[in-house]
Amino acid sequence: MINTPEFWYKKDVISRFKTLLLIPFSIIWILLSLIKKNFAKRYKSHLKVICIGNLSIGGTGKTPFSIQTYKILEILGYKPVFLTRGYRGLTKGPILVNKSHNHKDVGDEALLLSKVGTTIVSSNRCIGAKYIENLKKNYDMIIMDDGLQNYQLEQDIKLLLIDKKLLFGNGYCIPAGPLRQTITQGLKKIDAIIFTGDGDIKDINLNFINNIQNFDTKLEIKNNFKTKQNNFLAFCALGNPIKFFNTLKKNNFNIVLTKSFPDHYEYKNKDINTLREDADNRNLKLITTEKDYVKIDDKENEISVLPIEINFSEADGNKFKSFLKEKIND
Repeated sequence: MINTPEFWYKKDVISRFKTLLLIPFSIIWILLSLIKKNFAKRYKSHLKVICIGNLSIGGTGKTPFSIQTYKILEILGYKPVFLTRGYRGLTKGPILVNKSHNHKDVGDEALLLSKVGTTIVSSNRCIGAKYIENLKKNYDMIIMDDGLQNYQLEQDIKLLLIDKKLLFGNGYCIPAGPLRQTITQGLKKIDAIIFTGDGDIKDINLNFINNIQNFDTKLEIKNNFKTKQNNFLAFCALGNPIKFFNTLKKNNFNIVLTKSFPDHYEYKNKDINTLREDADNRNLKLITTEKDYVKIDDKENEISVLPIEINFSEADGNKFKSFLKEKIND
């Protein structure tokens, strides 16, 4: 649980120097990742497994895109189920997420997914898949929210999400850069690349994708927000907080102050009280993300929530549906 280092995405002399110092540790990370991949025992489920992941740490929209994929699969006539590790939750699973669970039990992402469809939390994805197979609900599709670097469960369709502005940062692996694995390794056997976030795909040099099919998406607010006329203090605990703040500003929210916490941060009462005091002292309203809000006790409904979703253009949406049907029937 760390703040994303700024030098991962900068090219100034100091950032390059910091990167250089950490490259030996990145080499160790790469070697450990290769050992993990080559010695992992894999399980092949009789259900189709769609994995939605990224190469970098956080910030590409895996959870909202998993939700979008779920909805598309339902439209196509399939019966999908979410499988997630329940990051930072205490429950190892496998367990079916229900209304009695909170973020401390199953993690924030699992709670968001469970609002849309059946969600299974399992720290071991292989055991989680077997658990789903034994459920008497006739599920035919498993959506893994994150997992491209998980080698316990065979994946039939691999979708790689890339932020259009951040791309791969400085191109180095942790801790010298934001990557979980090298770009060369990460692009192997990827079925499609999904570009997310702000920016125009036309501005990206796409030579690196090696003829992998790609789709463009955009971030949209789910419904009309009725309190835009207020002045806001925006806060979040995301891998890429700037994306949230920019989305607010782009949609004409008057953001006076911002506050970011480490990714997946577990808010304490004193954190929220401090935010409330800062907002009250400046006559501001608080606003955060759905992912953050599930971790906050807000009995007075003082905090506004920005509900967002990832959508395709009409053309790319139809192409993606055709792509899924083709890959599922392979």
